[in-house]
Amino acid sequence: MSKEKFELKNLYELVDRANNLFGDKTAFRFNRTKDEEISITYNEYYHYVRKLTLAMNKIGVKDQKVVVMGETSVQWIATYMATVFAGGIIVPLDPGLLHEELINFIKLSEAKVVVYSNTFEALFKEHEAEMPSVEKFVMTNKALFTLEPDEEYIDEKYISYRSLLTMGDKLYEEYNESADEGKFDFNDQDTEKLSVLLFTSGTTGTSKGVMLNQRNVCAVENDIHPVFSVLGTDDLILSVLPPHHTYELATTMLAPFMFGATIAISDGIKYVVKNIKQYKPTVMTLVPLFASTFYKTIKKNVEKQGKTKKLKTGMKISKLLRTFGIDMRRKLFKDLHEVFGGRLQYLIVGGAALNPEIVDFFHAIGIQMSQGYGITECAPLISVVPLDKYNRSSCGKPMDGVSVRIEKEREEDNYGEIVVTGKNVMLGYYNRPDLTAEVMTDDGWFRTGDYGYIDKKGYIYITGRKKNIIIASNGKNVFPEEIEEYIETIPYVSEVVVVGRECEKTGDVTIVAVVVPNLEECDAHGLHDDETIYEAINHAVHDLNQKLESFKHVGVVELRHEPFEKTASRKIKRFLVK
Repeated sequence: MSKEKFELKNLYELVDRANNLFGDKTAFRFNRTKDEEISITYNEYYHYVRKLTLAMNKIGVKDQKVVVMGETSVQWIATYMATVFAGGIIVPLDPGLLHEELINFIKLSEAKVVVYSNTFEALFKEHEAEMPSVEKFVMTNKALFTLEPDEEYIDEKYISYRSLLTMGDKLYEEYNESADEGKFDFNDQDTEKLSVLLFTSGTTGTSKGVMLNQRNVCAVENDIHPVFSVLGTDDLILSVLPPHHTYELATTMLAPFMFGATIAISDGIKYVVKNIKQYKPTVMTLVPLFASTFYKTIKKNVEKQGKTKKLKTGMKISKLLRTFGIDMRRKLFKDLHEVFGGRLQYLIVGGAALNPEIVDFFHAIGIQMSQGYGITECAPLISVVPLDKYNRSSCGKPMDGVSVRIEKEREEDNYGEIVVTGKNVMLGYYNRPDLTAEVMTDDGWFRTGDYGYIDKKGYIYITGRKKNIIIASNGKNVFPEEIEEYIETIPYVSEVVVVGRECEKTGDVTIVAVVVPNLEECDAHGLHDDETIYEAINHAVHDLNQKLESFKHVGVVELRHEPFEKTASRKIKRFLVK
């Protein structure tokens, strides 16, 4: 457990410090193949990333763009760091984008190097002419990962990651033998220059390139330190979300270096349950969709085993004991803890609204669920509930280096737009000073586009996205996220998106819930066709309406047979739902 306050000046210090403090501790664990697990210490990673930095410097990435894309891997995070250490600009791309979008983003960024997983090899060779700025294509393959270089470097346009390591290994030997004072200085980092270029989700026509420097990224890591200070070298954090997602990068890929915790890399979304049993994490970073899925699965299994009453009784006993300072949750609910490997203590959730009932449930069984709030333009964290605090519906207090205020449109409103300033706020949008000006206030604060409020204790509460707001027929604002939270509690519902539809003739707005049913749950309750499923969900929604003000009532329920299209970080692409 590390209580020491450490002010990170640049990202290289993160790796250097971790090597000095935790060198022999395991930094990464992952399955190289189905039957082979690999472990890498902080010391091994330190030398690995230094070699790659020298290779990146040699091929001339300083002030140039380097695209990295593919599944989570040690090569991915090493590419990110080595590029930045060498003075380059890293451009993480979502591998789940349409191929046309990937090509266009590479063109738009004018990347000199593209580091990609082997599944994209054929795509790039076919469309190479459309990416004239690219001089090197570097292929990674988790199944072929090694810390050992090859016999010699192959200088071609398409090379393997091992070949890049081979170049770096030779340069590293020369570097260690040289006494030249003018040799490459790993710690000579310009923290104010553009270092990270992140394209926000959306089509290439609507996406914006968020520009960050090392000061932005380090500000977030420095602010995370006191919040996560309950963590230490015995902790293991399981990486589930993709690393191009800034939330995952900040909390799961970079923060553990501050504490010497182990990062276990999952084999993908389909294998999360298997990986939880394998790695037995103490911490996981999730989006609400995952948290909701875990919650529903547990409740369903408890019900199937006929233990619902026993669970409720256990929770009451546990709550009573805690009033006397006796915490028996991990013993009383041992079976539920085993579902998460038996060691899970903290779930950190961010990216969208989370139903407070889910927070209550996990807290009741002894797993602390902390919500955070962030946005890519803020690198990304703005606030988080400390891991040793309990708050069921807030996304936390602003981080130490972040200031937040609420800008109301009308004095009578009890909410307004969340506006932020701090060292974490971006440099601006790539080649779009006009769009940058639109999101900055006259006094230089960033407009998040989120609505919310701050209570008397300083905790932030999100009410919804500005762009998602439905204007009701009476002129009042309706936040679809609030209604979705209620509907998601219906057991027959798998996913839901709430939209507003305006009648062309009258101009009246109807609130519509587009629902993907949970067919397994429906079937278990004797609902086998669209008609009976619709009736059950519609009836449940009607009951939920009674908990809401009349202008927020859902007027229409629609069934959808296919799951909503999602981003790689499992957020629903709301703009596709009409």
